[in-house]
Formats: sequence, structure tokens, C-alpha cells
Amino acid sequence: MNNQELYARVRASLVQECVLFGSASPGARLMRAPGVLASIVPATPDRSMFNWVIYEHREALLEQYQTFVNAYEEAGVRAWTVWVDPDDNIMPAALTLHGHKLDSQPVAMAAAMHELILPPPDDLDWRPIYDLRLVAQINDQAYGFPPPAFEAALAQWPDKAWYAYLAYLQGEAVGTVMIYQGENGDCGVTGVATLPQARGHGIATRLLAVALRESQARGATTTTLQASPLGASVYAALGYRNLGVMGMWERRRVRSSP
Repeated sequence: MNNQELYARVRASLVQECVLFGSASPGARLMRAPGVLASIVPATPDRSMFNWVIYEHREALLEQYQTFVNAYEEAGVRAWTVWVDPDDNIMPAALTLHGHKLDSQPVAMAAAMHELILPPPDDLDWRPIYDLRLVAQINDQAYGFPPPAFEAALAQWPDKAWYAYLAYLQGEAVGTVMIYQGENGDCGVTGVATLPQARGHGIATRLLAVALRESQARGATTTTLQASPLGASVYAALGYRNLGVMGMWERRRVRSSP
């Protein structure tokens, strides 16, 4: 599978994550328009990491841009982001004119399953988990997010195609991985987190390997994710290809003083 085909699966995985955020908390919803999908998550009004817009063609979003602005404002969401492809040199300028700023630059990464070099679990204490709130709590603690964040956005278990895994250290839950088992044969990875006190034991890498092997057993032929610039080298060592730097362009409305 070539890089263009793999990148198409990266985008398909992002769509499923957008659907997750738009359905996993009270009041959350998806907004669909021709060529555009958005998650609107009032439970996290100042967190653009859950309030997303992803588009198929830039013209589709720009033509309907004000409709999405209005929808977020009506929901009380003050920060939302637009995902921009690595090769799109036009959209950043258009978003800048609308008040967006570049907030993050995740790396699109993917691999065919047979290309991966996965470590054995060894003595890793792990198990599947269906308590989404616990997964969210570990992500919040791992990344130091003050509430409301993951725990508010991920309040109820989503589509049956989602799977989650927990790793334990001395009986304490310390690491998580979530995956989406796509009908297209892709395993989309998200929610990879390890608590600070448990780092240095290879927990995230080994737990991810467990999740990937299980996904492959269910029929997955590829895997995709979006890595932080610092984390990209970790995934590259497992065999993931770097498909380019994406842009998360945030529009943030300053909260008015009481």
C-alpha cells in the first residue's frame, strides 16, 4: 500500500475519532454538511482537541464556514479547530483571515501491519477495558489536563468498533490505548497515555503492541495514528511511516469577565 492510500486511511480514522467526540458525552453532537464533518462538545467548551472540523475539500468548508461558527457559538463552545492536510498550502491563509491560529502540528503516521516491529508483552500486566471514564482519567493525569477535558468528553462507551486496553503496574492502572477497528481494515490508534510515575518501563509501547496484535487477529491490515512531534520517533521505531505534518488551526473566543 502506497503512502497516498495510507494517508486516506489516516483521514478516515480521524473521521471516526470526530464521531467519537461528537457522541460520547451529554450534549455532544455531530454537525454534517456536504464535504464537512464537525464534533460539537459543549462539555469541554474551551478544549479544541475535542471540538473538531474535518473537511474533504477546502471549498466545502469555506463556503459553509459561518454556519459552523454559529453552531459552535450557539453551543457555548469557545475553542474549536480545523484539521489541515500536510500538502494544503491554501487553507492556512484562509483560516488565518478568519481568526484561526496554528495550535498544534501532529504527524500523520501509518503502516501495513506486516511492516511493524512489535515488542513482546513480556511481563506486562494488561487487560481489555470497557470503562471509558477510567481511560479518560488516565489520559487527563498523564498529560496534566485540568478539567474539563478527557473525562468530560468521554463519558459513555462509543461504537462497538472501539476497543480499549489498560496496563497495570503493581496493581495500579497506569497506561491506556484505544483503537478503532475500521471496516476498511485499518486499526486507528488514539488515547495512548502512561502516568508519569510509571514511565520508563516501556508500558505504552508494549500495550500498543498488544492492541495491534489483537486488531490484526480481527482482520486489520493497516494501522494509523496522529503523533506528537516528540512521539513520532517512538512510532517510527515500530515501523510506522511519517506521512507528513498536519495542522490543527484553532479559533478561540476569549471568555468574557464576570
